[in-house]
Amino acid sequence: NYPVRHAATSATFPKSLTGVNFYIDQNGRANIPNAGLLAGDLSTQFMNNTFGLFKDGTKPFLKSVKMTLNPNFYKFNFGLFGDAMVKLTNFNNNAFQTLCEMTLGDNKDPLCKIQATTEITENRQVQAISDDISKELNDSKVRNDLDDNLIDLQELGLPTESIMSSSVRVRPSDLDENNTVNWSTMLSFCQHSINSAILSKKLQTMKRKSTFSQIKELHLDVTKDVFLDDTIDISVYENVELNRILFVGMRQEDIVCKGYMDINPEMAGELRQWQLPIRTKSNVCVNFESPAVGFRRDRFNNAVIEHAKSLIAHGRLNSFLGNGYLRGHTLDAIQVIFTHRVKINPKFYEIQQSDNLEHTLELVNLGNTSFMVHTTLTRKDQVFMSVLSNIVNFNIRKGKTEPFSDWHKETFSNYCNKVKPLEVIPPAKIPKDMHKYSIDLRYDDLDHHVIVTNSRYSTFCFDAAAHAIFTKSSAYYTGFTYDFNPKCVKEFDICYMDQCRENQRLDVYSYQDREDPQKLHFLLMK
Repeated sequence: NYPVRHAATSATFPKSLTGVNFYIDQNGRANIPNAGLLAGDLSTQFMNNTFGLFKDGTKPFLKSVKMTLNPNFYKFNFGLFGDAMVKLTNFNNNAFQTLCEMTLGDNKDPLCKIQATTEITENRQVQAISDDISKELNDSKVRNDLDDNLIDLQELGLPTESIMSSSVRVRPSDLDENNTVNWSTMLSFCQHSINSAILSKKLQTMKRKSTFSQIKELHLDVTKDVFLDDTIDISVYENVELNRILFVGMRQEDIVCKGYMDINPEMAGELRQWQLPIRTKSNVCVNFESPAVGFRRDRFNNAVIEHAKSLIAHGRLNSFLGNGYLRGHTLDAIQVIFTHRVKINPKFYEIQQSDNLEHTLELVNLGNTSFMVHTTLTRKDQVFMSVLSNIVNFNIRKGKTEPFSDWHKETFSNYCNKVKPLEVIPPAKIPKDMHKYSIDLRYDDLDHHVIVTNSRYSTFCFDAAAHAIFTKSSAYYTGFTYDFNPKCVKEFDICYMDQCRENQRLDVYSYQDREDPQKLHFLLMK
């Protein structure tokens, strides 16, 4: 766990905020859904460690989060370490409420305040707090009149007609370790519907995607559990006078979530520039600490491959390219990943939410227009994940690859054409009975280049495999029973051929190799 300093009804979690910011959002800013989820997680840790609230096997359900965002929040960049202070403020028979204040640095630059309400559940049913814990809570002099009432959107200026409505279907990867859609994922569904309204030019308060970085207050209540393959219809409303966007999620006749966000068009952060704490071993190798790699969990309570790969990608782009290869010379190009080879130690999936790993990045090859880097996530010399990446210099203006300069070739001459480029070779024969799984691409699938992030494609493949097994597809003929647990994955190669964008449909074809059932094959088409 994070190092925690306790008081009777509060606790401080130093350097706990990297789980918010190394999974940056689609604007390249700190991630709002993750911030709310982290506040709920820290609140649960505090209640468990202080009062033993969940030691009887009950589970927390983050029901409601209200966030007040300081402009500094949007300046909180990759590699920074922030602190969180959690204070218990109220409770009732089956829920508790906390206030989480997030700050940065010794000066405690404010980032945000988050009020989180968490229910105690077992088998998806609300449970009462035990008598002995209730007595402890009462003895702590904390208020015990927590109201179960949810947001009243009518009082918040809900218009009579919605701007538009869009639908989201729940994927296998949307489920968390409690096998349900959590608060963070539900908010991402709402963001998708709001962004669809932005793209349709139907909002006056939010006219562009970057307005998501001008939210000054956000409140979302999750009112019902949502499960695999449910379709959620989210209606978006706008109150222009209040600079307020409101939203309601429905599953058929049931309201599953509702909330609002207030926009400040003048919002701008004033946070000082902070440096990424990296250690340069040479001009071809750097390493740095990667905290909270296991922050997000899947429905099997595994650490998630996608989020570790996301951390690796951000580390490469934000540190090594700036401090290594491109030092002294800038190419008129962006770096595009072409192929990945990922090897995974089974112990990776057991990484806990706050475990710190060492992240090492090293150049292994320099070609004419591309280069290869090898990345490892380790702890005490044990390698949890290694990624070999083939990266291409691409000149957007010219629409073609960009060669390295003479400076690069001279500086890194020992690495020129040292390793054969990584190739992903498709099977010679593709069976006709491949399983097809279609995915409608959403706002949370995108990176800050407004294309689907590379790390998400492996998750699409795992979702397709799960769907094939759920439906007893003949394309998967042995070794699987009722679901696909990514924990069985020890290595995968992937080649990225084209870009995908929000609201496109992606068809994932997959099958189990007939000659080697240990291998699965995937073909993604749009």
